[in-house]
Amino acid sequence: MLVADGCATAGRFEVHKGIRWRLAIGLVMIGGLVAVLWAKPWADSVMSARVTIEVDGRPPVVVYETKRLFAGTWRRLPVYGAEVKLGPWSGELVRIDVEGDIARRELEAGSTGFVACAAELVGSEGATPVEFLGWQQGPEAGLHYATVGPLSCRLEGEEEARFAFARKGTLWYALRPHEGDRLRLELRPVPSATLSGRPQPYLSARTGGEERPPGRPTGTPERLPDVFIYVIDALRADHLGCYGYHRPTSPVMDAFAAEAALYEDGHTATTWTRPSVATMLSGLYACVHGAMHESDGLAEWPVLLSEMLQDAGYRTRCISSNGNITREFGFDQGFDEFIFVDQGSAGWVNSMVGKRLASEEAEKPVFMYLHTVEPHGPYAPGPEAFRRFDRGFKGGCDGSQEALGALDVLYPDLSPEEVEHLIDLYDAEVYEADQGVAEFLRILKRAGRYENSLIVLVSDHGEAFTEHDTMGHGWELNEEDMHVPLIVKYPEGRQSGVRVKERVSLVDLVPTILAEVGVRPRPGYRLAGRDISTAATGPGREPGRCVYGETSYWDSNDLDLVGVIDEDGYKRVIDLSVPPRENATEKSLGLWDTGNDRTEKVDLIEKMPVRAAYDEQLIAHWLVEQRAWREESAAGPSPKIELSDELRRQLQGMGYMRGGASAEESGTP
Repeated sequence: MLVADGCATAGRFEVHKGIRWRLAIGLVMIGGLVAVLWAKPWADSVMSARVTIEVDGRPPVVVYETKRLFAGTWRRLPVYGAEVKLGPWSGELVRIDVEGDIARRELEAGSTGFVACAAELVGSEGATPVEFLGWQQGPEAGLHYATVGPLSCRLEGEEEARFAFARKGTLWYALRPHEGDRLRLELRPVPSATLSGRPQPYLSARTGGEERPPGRPTGTPERLPDVFIYVIDALRADHLGCYGYHRPTSPVMDAFAAEAALYEDGHTATTWTRPSVATMLSGLYACVHGAMHESDGLAEWPVLLSEMLQDAGYRTRCISSNGNITREFGFDQGFDEFIFVDQGSAGWVNSMVGKRLASEEAEKPVFMYLHTVEPHGPYAPGPEAFRRFDRGFKGGCDGSQEALGALDVLYPDLSPEEVEHLIDLYDAEVYEADQGVAEFLRILKRAGRYENSLIVLVSDHGEAFTEHDTMGHGWELNEEDMHVPLIVKYPEGRQSGVRVKERVSLVDLVPTILAEVGVRPRPGYRLAGRDISTAATGPGREPGRCVYGETSYWDSNDLDLVGVIDEDGYKRVIDLSVPPRENATEKSLGLWDTGNDRTEKVDLIEKMPVRAAYDEQLIAHWLVEQRAWREESAAGPSPKIELSDELRRQLQGMGYMRGGASAEESGTP
């Protein structure tokens, strides 16, 4: 019995011992699993993220902050959601900053990646993706080279890049929320090792623009209206009486404006002749049509206004006196006759117009592109015109090409008296250009082609006189270079005497002319502008519009500026040069309120960082959009033109080159 009991006790002991061993082993395994989960490599990283909102004039407000432990080597990285109510900032322009970093749990290891973000704006009409659009370009594309705004990343296994990031600093987005709007965020830690391929800008699905249906012809029932584009080279708007100038430089243009529609806020799209005229004739910005740099010609792929009107039955002619507008650079496309004389006077241009119109059939519609060079430098007005404006100032710079060529275009060494003397010379040439307009209008009236004509009086760019420490043009995007006269006489006296306040651009000329004559465009690409004839009949200023400008003269990218005037009238100019600030003055880069500071004297960049960020965001969106348009057109590289000795000499005579040196060496576009 004792033995039996002893055996039974021993058996129970063996059973209990086995259970205890199994429990111990299980606990060890569980503890080990916990330790493995807690230790590297499964959860060895920490993501820190913070979201702030800033309004100009007030300190930033932190609206979200978090720290998250996550597994740093998983292929499918976690995504953390957050939502921010934007009601307190309803109607205000705000900048939303997303700052983030990831690091190993051991602090000494340092940063191992960054935080990417995808966002959408949720409002009464649903959710709209927030596009953290950025621009990244390389020199092989021949456009703008540097990076603006955030980039996007595609992680392993993802078909598209949905998340935006900033490798250094802050990911930001500017917007103006409405009442009840919410910002819904997805934050994802991104170890640097998980990136797939080269980071690229987040590309918008919206490219904007559209090919518009044709308008109705506005001429007489017998035939289409004649079309004349009369370009006065280097004429700034604020040196005309009809634009408020205090000197009597433009009595004829002032009177003409009273019979036409005057666009008070017209802007060129670039600040030197070749790309500006290419924009006027193609309806494309320079970074799309590609004739942007010193050796670029106009490729055949853009369908020019001359070609579209030629197809519609127009007799087309170009009469040019600027060496940038020649056959060599591709501007003869679509013209039945192309005439060029180096620095031909307005009188010569008008004589060509008179002879050609005298030989035309009365019922044949004509299109003429006419390019005069007064008041482009060198400044050499006749004695009679100069006496009208000479205030007696003297100095070493007499307006000749030799004297102008000796100046530094950036920070020129000129006394205030010398600047005033150059302005006197310039104004005298503006007066002579005005007399040329008088003769041109008389020729049209004698030929019976005035009433039924669409006449566009315009300049390709303005001229600087050290306002932002530059001389001439092509070196800045300030108003003295960008604000140009635009006066349009519509057929049969329509819109006579109207002053249009809406902001317009020279990219608008092609769609406006096509709408007026009722021609359906056949370019196969999107037109960047709009028909501005309707603005002349509208009730005052229409909702604000953004217009863009760019200048990038050298093939080597020594100067590359891009700017925008936003819908509220603020202008932001940024430097994309590589390296930056090598060939831009301090005064020509910044943020200005053009509505209250037309001469752009007060730089607001430090006072209004949110507005500056918003405008930089507009520029990034625009650059991405324009590149998409160019890619849609299947455009190849712009042709590089080898200049003949004669053409080089002609360009030297206008200050584009000097003494056989390249334009880059001369420093004068």
